[in-house]
Amino acid sequence: GCSPRPWRRGETRARRARGLGRMRDLTESELVVGIAAMAGVGMTRFDSCGHTYAPLPGVGCDAFMDDGDATVVFVLPKVSAEGDEEVGAASPDEDGEDESLEVPTESKRVEDPVGQANKVFLREQPFMRALPQESMPAAEYQRLLRKGLEQVVVKAAGMRIESFECIDADMVFWKITASQARLREIAEKCNYTMPYSAEAYAALSMEAPKVNDIVVNAYGRYDAASAEDFQEFGSMDAIRLVTAELLRHVNLNELQSQRVIAQWFPSAKYAEMTLLTDEVIGWPLTSKKLCLPQDRDADYIRSYFGEEIAVFFSFYSTLINSMRWPAALAVVVLLVNWGRPWKMSLTMVGTVQAIFGCMVIIWGIWFVSYAEHSVEMDKARWGADGHSKAEVQISDYEPKNRGHWKQGIFIALGKAITALFLGIVIFTCTTLALRVQHRLLSTVLQTATTFAFSFIWGKIAKQIVKLENPRTQARFNRSLTLRLTFVKLFIFFVPLIRLAFLAPVSGRVCAPNAANASVATRDVAESYYSAPGFANNLQELGVAKDDQLFTNWIQTQRIDPSKNPIANFLLMLSTLDMDVANDLQKATGFAAGAADEEHVCFRGCFPKTCELDVEGSHPRLQCLTSCSFMLERSLNMLYFTHTMCTLAFIIVPMLQVRWAARREIETGGENGKAYTLLQYQEKCHMLASYEYESWGGSYVE
Repeated sequence: GCSPRPWRRGETRARRARGLGRMRDLTESELVVGIAAMAGVGMTRFDSCGHTYAPLPGVGCDAFMDDGDATVVFVLPKVSAEGDEEVGAASPDEDGEDESLEVPTESKRVEDPVGQANKVFLREQPFMRALPQESMPAAEYQRLLRKGLEQVVVKAAGMRIESFECIDADMVFWKITASQARLREIAEKCNYTMPYSAEAYAALSMEAPKVNDIVVNAYGRYDAASAEDFQEFGSMDAIRLVTAELLRHVNLNELQSQRVIAQWFPSAKYAEMTLLTDEVIGWPLTSKKLCLPQDRDADYIRSYFGEEIAVFFSFYSTLINSMRWPAALAVVVLLVNWGRPWKMSLTMVGTVQAIFGCMVIIWGIWFVSYAEHSVEMDKARWGADGHSKAEVQISDYEPKNRGHWKQGIFIALGKAITALFLGIVIFTCTTLALRVQHRLLSTVLQTATTFAFSFIWGKIAKQIVKLENPRTQARFNRSLTLRLTFVKLFIFFVPLIRLAFLAPVSGRVCAPNAANASVATRDVAESYYSAPGFANNLQELGVAKDDQLFTNWIQTQRIDPSKNPIANFLLMLSTLDMDVANDLQKATGFAAGAADEEHVCFRGCFPKTCELDVEGSHPRLQCLTSCSFMLERSLNMLYFTHTMCTLAFIIVPMLQVRWAARREIETGGENGKAYTLLQYQEKCHMLASYEYESWGGSYVE
């Protein structure tokens, strides 16, 4: 019965209430939305009842702001009034919902309900005494567990619950929050660390320390009796404390697996969402978004994602800003490579590139030290170390398995699986390189294989880490990150290393040393000259196949193990590639034999483009080889594919959430209910949650 008011940019209830003296009557949601709107972050409107509405980013419609009394949200399938069935959700293909929620009717039964309930609740609850020992109807079991869950949250955990139905009336949302007094009790019990307030410093006649004009407050264990000495709890603090208290009483993962709840997620505040979107995330189509990262960006991320994520993006911001000078040098090197000023020879261009590479290495050594200092500063400013010590253990953690002999077997098994997987990667990449002779097709297949192996290892590594039984989520993330990093870098580098080092040796041509090395060199030079794809500008340069300039260049490609010990190692590794002759070996008629006294071997890279270097007393022929072009093509394909995949993983979840939200609004809008911010967040969490192997990205990745 509330009539809507028209849109007015920047107008909020907070602004109107200032003149009426009713600021104290505003809810937290109305205050933060008002502040966001006055700051130009978004546009808000109000109906005649004073309800706040604001636009949803990326959806194109406005939603009712119901985040004020929500810290953690439970989404429960709705039970019908008759009590004979539970309304589940449709499949993702139809309505974008979670198809794991089946419809438990009276015909379905739960075996061992007491044992199942003990998996959910970490302490015995009064209602569990009424559960039968053998079996009971699934719908009745669900209702009893839901009632018990409500009692635990309200009485044992000391929280408040406010519930409402979603717009299409198939789900019930529980908004769970705790009072400030209760948060203080939980913080003291959990040894939670909080920054000291300005009043605490003033009481000691001190000022908060500053580093580079940034205030760095000291952190201490929270003491409820001295609450005035600490800063107020922020939204992330409230989420941590409420979640930690809930985990002391219930197993949230088991609640989901038994379908008591469809899912749960921490509630985000609209002001933080809009600030993050406007200041950090938005589309990079305006000059504001094309700026380099700012120091305050990490603070916005921290208020939404927490310290651990913010520390990473602080490092990432430092990296991007520190790369300005290497990037400027890279542009110069690129122009030198393209334009060739002052008629620079290929040797000089290569020297410039080598100098640039050395400068990048020196910059990398400096950056490691600088980034460590910057990250430690942010950790101290945010108290990240204290929060990591207060982490709760994973619900699936098994303390009895820690240090058990089975644990050692699982760790050894994980290492064996890793070694076996790396062997499969090497064998597959080598086989593809040998069997597929078409150069472009070979590059495409190598890139596709790289991404396929990377995807498969992402699945395997997660299961290996689970077998290691990590205690906290941070330990799980660290272990998974290390496994993924080592193997994925190996997967991506194997094809490139082969092209750069092994392909020239494995594709070698070896001519019989009938008289001496010079005769073999001349024979190979004549065959190189007629190879497919050979440089056609030699005739323009006036260089014939028997020209001394060309034979001298061929001599630089000779593989001589006696002078280069590394060549012996490469020859040994390249024996796998001797099964199939490459194009050059077929054209020349020489096989890839052994580099011994009876044969003279040359690198299997024929020149693609050449030029004369007339500097000095003796002119020289300089050439770029086919191996260089193949390596460049492979790198370009890898970079292009990775860029496209990254963009897809950003755009697809945005479209998924937008379509799911708009579809729910269209299907449920007929009953006159408003679409709310928490329903939108539920769609984000369901379709693009911030966790490993989801569309929303993850800290591990």
